Parts: sequence; structure tokens; C-alpha cells
Amino acid sequence: MDKLKRSQKQTIKAHLLTGASISSMQAYEAYKIVCLTSRISELRKQGLQIEQKRINGADTHWNIYWLDKTTLLKMNSEVAK
Repeated sequence: MDKLKRSQKQTIKAHLLTGASISSMQAYEAYKIVCLTSRISELRKQGLQIEQKRINGADTHWNIYWLDKTTLLKMNSEVAK
């Protein structure tokens, strides 16, 4: 694997740091990441405060993940240093 490629975890973190939310379908379509839940769990274990909301559809459900504004501001200010 090319060392210059970002890991899936780094890719998801970078996406969240833009202020955007992400769902499993979006993670797959944009980045070909199949197991978003695992990457979110890993990021949480590293201390990242990730919010989530369960969306219920007619015959299915899914989660949307995002960083709250306080966490987003803190993380972006640390990156800018």
C-alpha cells in the first residue's frame, strides 16, 4: 500500500473536519469505505467527539455522523497552529 495514501480513519476525520456530516452510504460512494461504523468507533477511542443521529426510513435505518460546533472549532484551531 502506498504510504502517501490516507487511511480510512484519516479520510473520515478529514471529511468531518470540513463541518460536513457523513452516512455509511456517503462514505461508500465518496471514499469506497464499507465499514464506517468501525472507523467512527476508532476515532471516538482516540478522543474525537462525534455526534450521531439514527434515521428511520420505511424499511430501513441508518446513522449520520458529524462533529459538533465546539469540537469542530477546537480541532480546526489545533490544525491551524
